[in-house]
Amino acid sequence: MAYADVEYFLSVVLLVTAMLGMGATLKPTDFLNVARAPQAIALMFLVQVVISPIVAVGIARLFDLPPGVAIGLLLVAALPGGLFSNIATYLGRGNIALSVSATALASLTCLFTTSLVLRVAGTSAQLTEIHMPVRLILSEILLCMILPLAVGMAIRRIAVRRHAIIAKTIIRLSMVVVAIFVVAALTSGRIRVMELGWRPPLAMFLFCFVSIWLCYGGGALLRMSVDDRFTIAMECLVRNVQLGVLLKASIFPPGKSDLIGDAVLYSLLFYGGLGMVLAGWEAFAKRMEFGIVFNAAKKSRLAEAKTSANDD
Repeated sequence: MAYADVEYFLSVVLLVTAMLGMGATLKPTDFLNVARAPQAIALMFLVQVVISPIVAVGIARLFDLPPGVAIGLLLVAALPGGLFSNIATYLGRGNIALSVSATALASLTCLFTTSLVLRVAGTSAQLTEIHMPVRLILSEILLCMILPLAVGMAIRRIAVRRHAIIAKTIIRLSMVVVAIFVVAALTSGRIRVMELGWRPPLAMFLFCFVSIWLCYGGGALLRMSVDDRFTIAMECLVRNVQLGVLLKASIFPPGKSDLIGDAVLYSLLFYGGLGMVLAGWEAFAKRMEFGIVFNAAKKSRLAEAKTSANDD
């Protein structure tokens, strides 16, 4: 059985288990707190919908990327956040309620924003016939996100004393699925890093770097907490590559512009792997509290604790 045949099934299992486990750690008030501070969601939409496509076009011109890779990078920039952003947020001890809310809202609005971005920014690439898989997106949001999340929250309410153990067990199961997912992707032969030379990988790494720091910098200007800044950065870094592959199949079906279509697929798969690796690294850096953003937050917290102790 080929990896491509089970990729979507693994994605669904990963999303359901992750949402179920995370739901067992959340309360309704967590989502109310997100609603009371909408600047994080606003920053996410600003970076994802407005700034990212502009950055993608600029990087494509800067590196003089081949047409297929340039279209692939633009397609990545037009996609909503992917499911691994929620897992990376959990691993990095970010704001899980914000992450889930952002992913759900971005997935809903992508029914309009993704096609709009591709039509506006992709005019020169003739990306005019774009058919969004509306039923698939809505069913994923309802059955794979909202339903297991609600079940998880019900578990927290019913199993008051054991919900933490249940949540850890389910999330550890989702980590096993992540490991299977990553190993299968790397050994499938679908991702060939240097297939198109050094410029595409470097361009995508730069796009990831800019996406992360737009969120960290914008969040700092809005005086958002480090947890919220990290959460939004993960949402803008990790994109729904599975949706991108579906869109690629409708825009460039087999037999139509195969060379460009293959380059678009390469861009999507490479970015998907790169985004997961960098998200994992950022989650590790946050937990260990090193790096410019997280180390500064650690020093600030220690200084506040010292001041509070002196006052006492």
